[in-house]
Amino acid sequence: MADNSGIMDVLKEGVTVAYYDLEFCNERTTHHNVPVAIGVSYRKGGREVGSLHTLIWCGNEYELWEEHLLRIGYEEKKLQRYGKPMEEVTGDLFAAHEKYSPRFYISLGRQDEELLKRFITRSLDEWDFYDAVRFLPGRLSLKYDISLERYAYICGIPFTHKFRPLDDARCLGEVFDRVINGSVIEVRRKEVEAEYDKKMFVSQYKNKRQAYEYLLGLESLTPGQREKMLGYEAYLKGKREKYLACGGD
Repeated sequence: MADNSGIMDVLKEGVTVAYYDLEFCNERTTHHNVPVAIGVSYRKGGREVGSLHTLIWCGNEYELWEEHLLRIGYEEKKLQRYGKPMEEVTGDLFAAHEKYSPRFYISLGRQDEELLKRFITRSLDEWDFYDAVRFLPGRLSLKYDISLERYAYICGIPFTHKFRPLDDARCLGEVFDRVINGSVIEVRRKEVEAEYDKKMFVSQYKNKRQAYEYLLGLESLTPGQREKMLGYEAYLKGKREKYLACGGD
């Protein structure tokens, strides 16, 4: 596995990489996620050399949360009819792995990797997985992990997330290619950075306000609690105008 600094050099060598994405639905009884679709884009030297996309049906033992499923644009009847069982999906993935020999499997976040390893029916110990979050924020000098849509925006890639895993995988591959080659729109990068700074500040302000209100409602306070409450109070007063300017209530 390449480290954060070495991944760029490895990809510049023109090796084949599999960018992948899983769509998943919450299971009603256990509240665990269950995969319902997978998309993989095999890329080499900045171009796609192959792809894989399929619906997944993991079986009747999983009671998918219907509201969640509909919200992401899938229907249980279609999954039952057109979705492949995980054993068949595993076979397709290993056949593609043998055909394209990808050096890495890259996803945006670890959840896709963890879910794939949990449901696939063969060991993936020999496959190298890489989380794009380990590379992209640092490479773009961003303090936060942002959405795939915002990464695409920074790179000038037209993209709207519609819970279609192959589209997401292809977009992630394009993002990596442009970031590695320096094709980033700096004005947009700064715009997204400011957008997330604002979101994080508003979230922080609300959290401190909630903590302050909790302490304020207690009948008695320890010296430590009183010190915290006064600190929250000073912060809230000092940042109130900025909070309102950011659209706070």
